[in-house]
Amino acid sequence: MSFLLVAAPVQDGMLSMQYFSGQGIFTAIITALYSTEVYAFLKRNNITIKLPPEVPTGVARSFEILIPVLAIIITLHPLNLLIEAQTGMIIPEAIMALVQPLVSASDTLPAVLLAVLVCQILWFAGIHGALIVTGIMNPFWMANLSVNQAAMAAGEAIPHIFVQGFWDHYLLIGGVGSTLPLAFLLLRSKAVHLRTIGKMGTVPGLFNINEPILFGAPIIMNPVFFLPFILVPMVNATLGWFALDWGLVERVVSLTPWTTPGPIGASWAANWAFSPVIMCFICMAMSAMMYLPFLKAYEKQLLEQEAADETKQQEAAGQPVTA
Repeated sequence: MSFLLVAAPVQDGMLSMQYFSGQGIFTAIITALYSTEVYAFLKRNNITIKLPPEVPTGVARSFEILIPVLAIIITLHPLNLLIEAQTGMIIPEAIMALVQPLVSASDTLPAVLLAVLVCQILWFAGIHGALIVTGIMNPFWMANLSVNQAAMAAGEAIPHIFVQGFWDHYLLIGGVGSTLPLAFLLLRSKAVHLRTIGKMGTVPGLFNINEPILFGAPIIMNPVFFLPFILVPMVNATLGWFALDWGLVERVVSLTPWTTPGPIGASWAANWAFSPVIMCFICMAMSAMMYLPFLKAYEKQLLEQEAADETKQQEAAGQPVTA
């Protein structure tokens, strides 16, 4: 109700749906927070209509919310009218005008690299960095995606690069850190432990779920994998950014499920263009090349440990130790 009060003006006898897209995301967040806090404040201070216990619960609750509803209406609606009278813009228009510099800044290569860096460092420390970063970036992504879709519908050039499809299908191939190529490499490892993790992590990795790799290899808190885990998605971000910026790869115009396998999701997000599939495979090849030397170093450590463990077991069993 709060959102409709300020974002759905009546035009030609109908409610306008202009701000039911990504352009209204900031207004939706603000009105949701405001209305909830108003209701909670009045509830905590017992500023509600209370009926006797004999009244059915459903009826009592409907009277209980009357005062909060009135409070929201008599604050938001006049505020919306005041802003429109002073600026010629209703609240959603005014909010978009205020955050437009932030939206524009969010669609730059430095913004991409900073978002990836924060996500990777948090994940390496065991904190779900993707949830934190996407929680911050989603409003900007939705706003930029709606502009991309409008441009496509109008037959114009797609303006924005950094939207969720770019993040999901070029930077998180197989999950955070782009670990699907690493899962394929693990399948051919000489270390039993790594081969086992590769078998466990390959199928989930196809759908961008890589906890078996992150915690099984492990990558989290493992200093051997720190550099590739941080740098792989940043390198892919740079490659993807310039490929899209130079017009070599089609830009994202669709919101796809994050569990969609990389090449398929990349094509789907770009209205089933083929160039994103090639870009996705290039990113996968780059990821594999960057992970390989670090994997070999870690594999050597594990093989030495496995050999030492086997020697101890043979000694404990009284068997001759093999070379």
